[in-house]
Amino acid sequence: MLVFKKTIVAFAFVLSIFSCSKDNETNPTDSSEPAHRVAAISATPKKFLFDASKAENAGNADWIISENSSGTPLRFPSPSITGVTATTPETYWQGGLSSWGIALAKQGHSVESIVSGGTITYGSTTNAQDLSKYDVFVVDEPNTLFTAAQKTAIVNFVKNGGGLFMIADHNVSDRNNDGKDSPAIWNDLFSSNGVQVNPFGLTVELTNISQTSSNVLVDPTNTILNGSQGVVSKLKFSNGATIKLNTTANATAKGLFWQTGVAKTSTTKVMCASATYFAGRVVLLTDSSPADDGTGNPSDTLYFGWTDLTGNHSRLHLNASYWLAKLQ
Repeated sequence: MLVFKKTIVAFAFVLSIFSCSKDNETNPTDSSEPAHRVAAISATPKKFLFDASKAENAGNADWIISENSSGTPLRFPSPSITGVTATTPETYWQGGLSSWGIALAKQGHSVESIVSGGTITYGSTTNAQDLSKYDVFVVDEPNTLFTAAQKTAIVNFVKNGGGLFMIADHNVSDRNNDGKDSPAIWNDLFSSNGVQVNPFGLTVELTNISQTSSNVLVDPTNTILNGSQGVVSKLKFSNGATIKLNTTANATAKGLFWQTGVAKTSTTKVMCASATYFAGRVVLLTDSSPADDGTGNPSDTLYFGWTDLTGNHSRLHLNASYWLAKLQ
């Protein structure tokens, strides 16, 4: 992925995240949230499960919150999450998503991963990592197809109140050369899952764009964009796909960012979207670069996206995480 990103300094426990970035302008619309709101997020522990069973570390990817020195994903982060404090650096864990994981841990939430050999189920009494035991399931750029049973489990997890954070990458981004990339994998789940065709009203468009967009939904009440972690006003794609909304399939499908120059009424060329489905919630972001903290397996070439655009990316991911967990 072709992207230039700077050194990360992420303090997710506070309300603003400061960083060195190629974009050094201050965002005049950034604002803090009421202290009681942030306290509520920290005082209500939620369980976040990150998938690491679908080749998320294939090729030059490293979409893992914690891995050992050989780059093997770990179910439970190491060193132990119990050692995380307000001043813990994200390098406490090794993984391209360690900043995301550490930020959640700093606010009192638990994080773990489904690793190779683990099973994605919903309603199983024999699976210790059954989705029913978690509040939010995060899948960042899967590189192998979900099985029929796994797709049914994921959709039913959302239907019954779970939060699903889906991240894709650009078209033709097959990292493990199995013939399927993340746009195809997500579209396969949307179109054939044993529950409902296109349940979330979202489809990944087979595109490849690179741009920084300020074409954001104007809605002060939207807590993904105006939540406890601050205001999100920009989004940078470094080779990402786009999204098509289908409000006939799901009337709640909503664009949050569009490509520059695209009307906010457009149902295509969306860069980030959300929807609700029965009791659950979903977010779809179609570039993996914004979550990349640049500090995963040393054998991979990673880049700094988490703090790009003066922290807009970290605020987006954390606000979305807490919206999915029904904390805002």
